[in-house]
Amino acid sequence: MSSDMSALVAATDAFGLDLLSAPTLADTPNLVVSPVSVSLALQMVAAGAVGETAAQMNKVLRLPEGVRPRLPAFDQTDLKISNTVWTQRGLTLKPAYRDTLRDQFGTAMQDADFVGDPSGSRDRINKTVADQTAGTIPDLFPPTSISSDTRLVLTNALYLKAAWAREFPRSKTTDAPFTRGDGTKVDVPMMRNDPYQQPTAQLGYAEGPGYQVVTLPYKGGKLAFSVIVPASVDALRGKGVGALLKEVQPAVVELALPRFTVRSGMDLSETLAQAGMADAFGPGADFSGITGDTPLAIGSVRHKTFVQVDEEGTEAAAATGVEVVTTSAPQSYRVTVDRPFFFVITDTGTGAPLFLGRVNDPSAG
Repeated sequence: MSSDMSALVAATDAFGLDLLSAPTLADTPNLVVSPVSVSLALQMVAAGAVGETAAQMNKVLRLPEGVRPRLPAFDQTDLKISNTVWTQRGLTLKPAYRDTLRDQFGTAMQDADFVGDPSGSRDRINKTVADQTAGTIPDLFPPTSISSDTRLVLTNALYLKAAWAREFPRSKTTDAPFTRGDGTKVDVPMMRNDPYQQPTAQLGYAEGPGYQVVTLPYKGGKLAFSVIVPASVDALRGKGVGALLKEVQPAVVELALPRFTVRSGMDLSETLAQAGMADAFGPGADFSGITGDTPLAIGSVRHKTFVQVDEEGTEAAAATGVEVVTTSAPQSYRVTVDRPFFFVITDTGTGAPLFLGRVNDPSAG
């Protein structure tokens, strides 16, 4: 992996933890974000930012100076990433900006009539994202979220469906107590592996002061699911997700993991503004690299995710839409995931965190 890609993965790792621990999202019991999806969507907008607006966006995205943002080259068949830019009919993008979207992000270009038909344009965008995520995210932009002031919408859609390298036997799934973050208990369907089935299938395992990590491979070995208990952002931030997962070593693990489905939906505008890129949302925004003559600012940043984990594997999707408006070891281990936990789904080739989540109540759906 190139040094630039390593730097981008590390930046996405840190940005994901920033999102997961943002004060504006603290009241959400279960939360899943796709650091890759949000970062790519914002990078596409930042490619047309100038001056302090660009500096603030790059800082919030943790992008290293001198590293050119681009779409990661994931060697995947179970993962699909789609970037699309919807431009107001008649609005002329600067050639350099259009070339950057095409060459660095593989972006498809579409036109829309936001001025004359904002509702119809929203429907087209939502249908495209739904198609790109196999119907799991049907309504990225809610009603009235697109207006006649909209000039561009940039979307990223990410979808994966992957089977475990070795499935959890359904016959071993039974209800078991799970302790929520507030100390109350709830019964949830707890999946259990068969670590001694021949040939023995080793999982990845690591432990440290107050935490355990288990990594489960998907078929093909190019994606992996890691569960980290207990859930503590501070513990993750101390090392970083990538560094923590590098500690994982093959081991025989007797694992009990809740079957769960998590959906999250949010407008990240306030979160990102508070994080340090307020200029991009205000009248002082400088996106002159996009069109040159139309004053633009970010109107909203919509993000939705879906993750379903069961005995067969994982289906997961994420979509991010940025609306740009005119302004004026052989040892055996036992891990029972019966308390709040983090999970991360990574591309094993790059280590990029495709999905990062915390689960306080698997029964919440």
